[in-house]
Amino acid sequence: MPQIGPLEILVVLVVALVVFGPSKLPDLGRQVGRGYREFRKFQQGFRDDIEGAFHDDDDDDLGSSHPADEAPRQIEARKPGHSAPPEPPPADTTS
Repeated sequence: MPQIGPLEILVVLVVALVVFGPSKLPDLGRQVGRGYREFRKFQQGFRDDIEGAFHDDDDDDLGSSHPADEAPRQIEARKPGHSAPPEPPPADTTS
């Protein structure tokens, strides 16, 4: 793959200056910068989504639950010196 060096960049800038003129060149540069920034945000979001999907699949494959997935009552019950809060009474279904 060919490398872009300083001479090639200079040629592109001179051609852009001739084609667009000195009054429109700053606006064109801003638009290109905004487009590049939006592309990078999209790319990072897409990368995060893909990594999150792979991470979720890894969690499912392990089959173990994490403390963050458990109810707070179960976490408190495992702490030494703490008793679990009382369980709510079962619902009466004989009405």
